[in-house]
Amino acid sequence: MRAGPDTGALAGLVVAGLAALGAFLLGLGWRLRQKARADDADAPSATNAARRLAYAYTLQGAGVAVLYLSIFSAYRLYGLLTPPWAFVLLAVVCAAAAALALLQNAVALAFIGFAGGYAAPILLSTGSNAIGSLLAYYLLLNVGVVVLAYARAWRALNLLGFFASFGVLSLW
Repeated sequence: MRAGPDTGALAGLVVAGLAALGAFLLGLGWRLRQKARADDADAPSATNAARRLAYAYTLQGAGVAVLYLSIFSAYRLYGLLTPPWAFVLLAVVCAAAAALALLQNAVALAFIGFAGGYAAPILLSTGSNAIGSLLAYYLLLNVGVVVLAYARAWRALNLLGFFASFGVLSLW
């Protein structure tokens, strides 16, 4: 991108368009999920209903991933967000993905949400040695994993929490 007076506005439009795409994918996935559940009551074909639900969850997971990427690009590529705001927005996306996953009983959606949550401090690292903040954030994420583990027996999410926490902290 060339430097000029319109660069900031163009970057903002790109990031807003990316965020709108993520929100659209989330909404479309939610809508298709509702339609698949309604059609499931009418049709006895469990295979088609399961495929439609899997597709709806995939769209929602893609929406969460696009939201993560839009926040990351707004921070790292375009400098539109400060580190605290980017961090808060990434944490909100993680919490929203966890809530949607719990509401829909979708382990893949929870996995995508928490994977982005665990990656957030790495993506937003400024090189400062704030180990206390990192530990506090990972404690909050792990409490979220424990809450979800209490509500649902999602082994993949438990393993993600374990390996992501200890992997990042041992690399620290």
